[in-house]
Amino acid sequence: MGKTVTEEFDVYPILHRGNVYNIITKLDLTFAEVRALIDRLADLRAFEETEEDLFMGPGKLFSLEIDNVRYDVDVQGFEVVVYTREEL
Repeated sequence: MGKTVTEEFDVYPILHRGNVYNIITKLDLTFAEVRALIDRLADLRAFEETEEDLFMGPGKLFSLEIDNVRYDVDVQGFEVVVYTREEL
């Protein structure tokens, strides 16, 4: 049998600026990277529910470049799934 997503990805709860986020990833990220990701996503209003969320369902995909690193992430509420990390 194949592995399930929960077996491949780890969940890291982090308290940042008064909110608890679940960072879900199989990558090794530093706290600085995680905080930078959360801050950028907050700037993009990724954690706010929109009318589109009610129609399309939760989950917003983002490709972010931070400090010469590209991240592909999916945001669902306060859960952030980090799929890729690529140095540019």
